[in-house]
Amino acid sequence: MKVKFTRLAAILLYLWQLPQNLVGLLLVTILRPEDCYEMEGVKLCYASRMRGGISLGRYLIIRSVLKDFTGNTERHELGHAKQSRMLGWFYLFVIGIPSLLWAAWWNDSRPVSYYSFYTERWADHLGGVNRDD
Repeated sequence: MKVKFTRLAAILLYLWQLPQNLVGLLLVTILRPEDCYEMEGVKLCYASRMRGGISLGRYLIIRSVLKDFTGNTERHELGHAKQSRMLGWFYLFVIGIPSLLWAAWWNDSRPVSYYSFYTERWADHLGGVNRDD
């Protein structure tokens, strides 16, 4: 019975996040990542053709050279995955699109941290990333 419940829960979660899951699956198919791992219910992929990192439902795609020893990039993207689980179909409008626009606008010459934007600050918090050091 537990296996059936777990499978049903996974199906319902996938449907709850369907818009971002479809975009994530498409992006994984296009980018053809070098490495992928299952981690905390998501598929974490490293792709050299990726610019930075993106979280789309169950698919987290991070640029291969951003694999870091502290795990901040992975934990930050896991924070976005948690946002997706909370917001479901609203994720792309509340987090995804604003985050993408922020990433396109922001650069190192800006007087504020990239992670000060609400989408990024919240993802850090959910992922357990501390940027004070």
